[in-house]
Amino acid sequence: MPTIIDRNESTATAIPHIIVIDPGVHTPEVDTFNLIADMSPLPCHYHLPALIGLDSLPESFAQVRGIIILGSASSVHDHLPWQRPLEEWLRPAIEIGIPMLGCCYGHQMLVHMLGGTVEYHTPEHTKLKGVRCVEMLENTLWPAGKRNLVVTHSEIVTHLPNTLRVIAKSNEIAIDGFTHKNKPIFGLQSHPEATRLFLKGHQILEPHGVDALSDGQELLRSFVYMAVGNHP
Repeated sequence: MPTIIDRNESTATAIPHIIVIDPGVHTPEVDTFNLIADMSPLPCHYHLPALIGLDSLPESFAQVRGIIILGSASSVHDHLPWQRPLEEWLRPAIEIGIPMLGCCYGHQMLVHMLGGTVEYHTPEHTKLKGVRCVEMLENTLWPAGKRNLVVTHSEIVTHLPNTLRVIAKSNEIAIDGFTHKNKPIFGLQSHPEATRLFLKGHQILEPHGVDALSDGQELLRSFVYMAVGNHP
């Protein structure tokens, strides 16, 4: 069952679970959380640091089996009150190697934290929005191949530190995904967690004859099952 946890409710963290962090600053992506909760063999806990703060985040990672960080209208360079505390909360999880997936803003935030560079795609802050053909390169989690993935972003990762490597690229951007070389940490510039409601809310039209969601959700499901120690 999906659960929103609280630091004062120790029973909420007594069993293994997946943490879903939604850093959205306008509307919670509840439909996306429900998608993840439905596909996960373990309970999922939902957190909204930009909207309600970080007090719901657990102090211990002992029962955390994976962390998924969703998108946001914020930039990693905004210096908002919740951004640095969220990054500092995540650092111990990165150090101990908890499986982690960053989607769009989450992807950029992880790269930014680990010493990479995030910049606007164009000086005019042009937004890339729609369904993009992304070439996945072989890695420990996903097989090589082309995927149709939902995107909506104006910033991109332009440089990776030596600890990370590219696992996805497209005609639009060279770094469409990354993985850590030694830890189960992954990032995708796209929104593999997108749902029909997500497309509607972001005014993204599905190209004729193209399934905009199944490829991304397949990638997402593979991460969830890897995190909990099972296989689809």
